[in-house]
Amino acid sequence: MTQRKPRSSDRPDLSFDPAPVRARHDGWTSERQIAFIEALAECGCVLDACRRVGMSAESAYALRRRPGSRGFRAAWENALALAIRRISDGAFSRALHGVAVPHYYKGELVGEHRRYDERLTMFLLRYRDPLRYAKSLDRLRFQGEAEWVADDLERSIENILEDACEAEDLIAAESGGEGESSPDVP
Repeated sequence: MTQRKPRSSDRPDLSFDPAPVRARHDGWTSERQIAFIEALAECGCVLDACRRVGMSAESAYALRRRPGSRGFRAAWENALALAIRRISDGAFSRALHGVAVPHYYKGELVGEHRRYDERLTMFLLRYRDPLRYAKSLDRLRFQGEAEWVADDLERSIENILEDACEAEDLIAAESGGEGESSPDVP
């Protein structure tokens, strides 16, 4: 079995044991399976990856379902995870830098402007920073950021003190006697 090592430590592991197949020059050889997984990680589209290696998508899915192709299936999922990261990077880039929109006059390019997709920006903020932009916060009355942080901190301290008191009570109960109790903090 041929194994392929990943190119970078920040990438999902694309190394795998290719699925065992009968030897055919036009079939899913080990080299072709590895090339497919690499192409899938690059483009994120099964059909395009199959075209790059000269195979059909139907045969790729059939190989994925075959007994003994667990490594191939895992590498397939890792390749798609890498493709999703690339899509995410592209979305961040478009949100930050916008997309160039050319302006033509009488068939000639005379300039351009940047178009920013505010819905994309809102989506990224909502899901990448939910503490600050979550949908549930839409229903809360705005208190200002400083007050919001102070309220959250106060609730957190209260929860920690309650947990500490419960832990002391539990320890005291397990030891069979009254343990030293700390004074209550208001």
